[in-house]
Amino acid sequence: MATNKIRVVIDPNIIGSVLIGGLTRKRYLLLLAHLDQLELCYSDKVLEEVRHFAEVDFFKKKNITAATIENFLATFQEYALKVMVTSHVKLGRDKNDYFLLSLCRDARAKYLTTGDPDLLLIRQYAMKNFCETFSIAK
Repeated sequence: MATNKIRVVIDPNIIGSVLIGGLTRKRYLLLLAHLDQLELCYSDKVLEEVRHFAEVDFFKKKNITAATIENFLATFQEYALKVMVTSHVKLGRDKNDYFLLSLCRDARAKYLTTGDPDLLLIRQYAMKNFCETFSIAK
């Protein structure tokens, strides 16, 4: 079944900010209000990265527990599209970001929402070779 929805991948670090609250959560809720036009995409690796936040002192101090994370992810998975990643995109200077770029390719995502400086640099060069319509949004 074909979809006309715009596919979006959200960096796990943005999801971490959503869990904490504030402006990022407000922006995320705005995205959710447009699920008729947008399709959020994720992979098992994204879930793994988000689950790891429960072990990070910063998140522990903010009272972000494993249960909080699991509740968020359960809801997220209800409206997001799980993508099986088979690509091996190697673009940019941080190899730890390759999984996100591979997800974007396999999801045929138009946008990657991130605040990662290494990923934000990529939009300045070589994106045409990656995906014709791909953009990185902050």
